Amino acid sequence: MKRKGLELRKILVSPTDCYQLGTFHPFSLNTLHFLSVSRYFSAKSAANRDKNKLDLGNINGLDDAISLYKNMCRMKPLPCVKQFNQLLSRVVNLKQYSAAIFIFKDMCNLGVSADKCTMNIAINSYCLSKRVDCGFSVLGRFFKRGCVPDGFTFTTLLKGLFRENKITEAQGLFRKIVREGMCELDVVAYGTVMDGLCKLGNVAVAVELLRVMEKMMDSALKLFDEMSERGVTPDVFTYNALMHGLCSSSRWAEVKALLKEMTEQKIYADEVTFNTIIDALCKEGLVNEANDVFHIMMQRNVAPSVVTFNTLMDGYCLRGRMGKARSIFDSMASVNIIPNVQSYCILINGYCMKMMIDDALHLFDEMPIRGLKPDVVTYNSLLHGLFRCRRCSSAMKLFDELQVVGLKPDFYTYCHLLDGLCANGHAERALSLLNALEHKGEDIQITYYNIIMEGFCKAKEIQKVRAIFNDVRSKGLKSNVVTYTTLIKGYCQNGLLEEAKDLISKMERDSLLPNGVTYNCIVQGNLKSGKYEDAAQFLEEMVSKGFSPDSSTFGLMLDLLGETEQEPTILKMIRKLGSRCNS
Repeated sequence: MKRKGLELRKILVSPTDCYQLGTFHPFSLNTLHFLSVSRYFSAKSAANRDKNKLDLGNINGLDDAISLYKNMCRMKPLPCVKQFNQLLSRVVNLKQYSAAIFIFKDMCNLGVSADKCTMNIAINSYCLSKRVDCGFSVLGRFFKRGCVPDGFTFTTLLKGLFRENKITEAQGLFRKIVREGMCELDVVAYGTVMDGLCKLGNVAVAVELLRVMEKMMDSALKLFDEMSERGVTPDVFTYNALMHGLCSSSRWAEVKALLKEMTEQKIYADEVTFNTIIDALCKEGLVNEANDVFHIMMQRNVAPSVVTFNTLMDGYCLRGRMGKARSIFDSMASVNIIPNVQSYCILINGYCMKMMIDDALHLFDEMPIRGLKPDVVTYNSLLHGLFRCRRCSSAMKLFDELQVVGLKPDFYTYCHLLDGLCANGHAERALSLLNALEHKGEDIQITYYNIIMEGFCKAKEIQKVRAIFNDVRSKGLKSNVVTYTTLIKGYCQNGLLEEAKDLISKMERDSLLPNGVTYNCIVQGNLKSGKYEDAAQFLEEMVSKGFSPDSSTFGLMLDLLGETEQEPTILKMIRKLGSRCNS
């Protein structure tokens, strides 16, 4: 593994180097009224203002953006749509999504002709505000105006659907895009869908997508070769796009070749190039190699951004190397980079994963002193950490604080809350909380019920698990594989093997296929109850469908080898597994 980083280092440090080393803040009604009235009374007096004096790069906060927008609206003629788009982009970068949405609507009322870029920014703002439904309404404008949505448009909508846990809709949209050829999907689009599927355990579908992505990457490389043959000179943007695809597919030999080619063509790697490589290496756990690339970046005088530091810091946190992650966090000051909310969130989450909750709380308290407002992601990380450290009362206080400061709990907030209560033996309290949320009109997801069912399952309250399973249907929620598997697990734990078998049949009638977890549960249940023939049958079925016994199932089989009466049956099962692995 080390060789990858060393080889990349050799390519990046070439002889030519000697020559060039989202908090959502809604607008008040007063603000909206002021904008409208001030525009009406000032239009005439500002008619001769020079539009070339617009300073779009000097926006440090929402007030600056509003002031500039008011000035733009007074100009006669109005500035071009490109300048409005630049302003909108800056507002989105400030995470003022509601402001961006208002400006978009007001631009349309003002008569500014929104182009594809404007509408993409609006869709992104809606999706980041968790209003993907409104994002789809903007999509309708594309067709009304005769514009063709592009890959960015659909990728943004896919991200929005996954962010709101609307998995079925996301998969449906993706299939529609592919089936109807609505646009050319790029690596980012496929990566978005793969990431969403993997987080929900649909790894098999994600692997199939990865194969499609590989073919797409091959087509891109072929097109790149054709460019050179036709005399079209690629620039750093072309190379960066290819680099992203190759890094995402872990095709390191080709990454190395591409870097070498860039050097030979005297096209120098920029911040995007380095960030892409650092991010890919960190995701593969190759943080030392990523750190080498970071140092090369500094040697080449390519200025790192807060994104670079955050990426590297996240890589070390994922490996549990909190000392190194903290060192990188502290080193930002040496290059005059100020940590942002994401920087703090990465480190807080890392500390929480290592059960270093006091360090996480210290950082959390430091954020307001630095002028930073924790977002819902920060609260979610800390909430999860407090529950893991069995500090339930502190976690519940933090959940209350989250709402007091004006943040809206999201899907992950409720997952951490319900899971934390269940993990600490408070499944009944979690169920009461879920009922309260339902009465408040919150959007209830099947995942919430799955978590609570698992909580009662651990408490061996099978009647409660069964009651919740039946209650889900009466509420109009659609059970998924996890729902069925949790009840099957509960049945197996309580020796109710016939009920577990019946549930598998019922599951298939509902067009849901058992996954590896389902099979491992029922195989283990039969083994523990001495139903070795049934266990062998389910094991055979599991392997035939492409699943494998997990470590606990295999460990259980090895433990049973000591029982001389059943040793031949167990040995037969293990040998079958071995023969399948070798075939």
